[in-house]
Amino acid sequence: MFQEFWKSLSGSFEKRWLVNVFGPALIFWGGGLWVWAQMEGVDNALKLWKGYATESQIFLGVAGLLLVFLSAILLESFAGPLLRFYEGYWLRWTALANRRAKGLREMLERRRLLRTKIVKNQATAAERAESVRLDAELVHRPQDPDRSMPTQLGDILRAAEDYARNRYGLDPVTFWPRLFSHLSDPLREALDTAQAQMDLALRLTTLMVFHGIIWSIIVSAQGQWNVLWWTLPALLLAWLLWRAAHQPATSYAGLLRSAFDVHRLDVYESMHWPLPTSPRTESSCGRELIVYLVDGTVAEGIIYTKDEKEEDKKEDGQDSGS
Repeated sequence: MFQEFWKSLSGSFEKRWLVNVFGPALIFWGGGLWVWAQMEGVDNALKLWKGYATESQIFLGVAGLLLVFLSAILLESFAGPLLRFYEGYWLRWTALANRRAKGLREMLERRRLLRTKIVKNQATAAERAESVRLDAELVHRPQDPDRSMPTQLGDILRAAEDYARNRYGLDPVTFWPRLFSHLSDPLREALDTAQAQMDLALRLTTLMVFHGIIWSIIVSAQGQWNVLWWTLPALLLAWLLWRAAHQPATSYAGLLRSAFDVHRLDVYESMHWPLPTSPRTESSCGRELIVYLVDGTVAEGIIYTKDEKEEDKKEDGQDSGS
């Protein structure tokens, strides 16, 4: 009976949720349990556990799993605020933000000068290589220094958001729910995978910071300095995980750009909205669509277009009927 229950319970969880949410919570509490065992002595901890009756062991095991499960749910519920924290929204008015914005202005100005030299065929080989490096780096930086974020992760995601706004006139926050349903399955799956990897790295970063700080304080208070080997390295691991989050964030940003590049016109067609006639007019067309989606204001001259696919089906039906 209980075996069937556990099979059905495990089958109801998505593997990705177990790995990306439940897994970090389990690592956090398991790491804390290991540090406690080091403080008490592993042999003493095992003797203490064996000293409990079987019923008590089962109760403690179930209570521990429940604690991990509830922690995982709490961790998942804070996914949005956690991401905004690491993007640096809380640091936007600090000296760090100003320094990054100043650095971005200098990079943009330097790239402009290098491009001028390249056009005039006055650039050296080193300057051409520097221009290529700046182009690669500035892809994931906002084009407006005033929109620069205090962290690299924030810049990567902000640049991806600004891409659709600057190129197509589409506000990603407003347009994305309409666009998502038109994405191809491979693109949607790739986006989900990249976001899951980024979220996993950020969750582990947060929990490693908590583990390193909380247990280091407890161990220091007990005067067991040798156990710090199991607590302080967690802070270094947290920094490495934070750096590792940039790679899936970069992949996610690139896929987000691709989603707008490939499928934005599908939204126009599904809404019977007039398609842009050229790249030069698309930005204004996109802004008009966003204004309509936000408050229903319609620009002069907007006329719904016919669904060519439906018209083709009607014509085919008439031809077959005749």
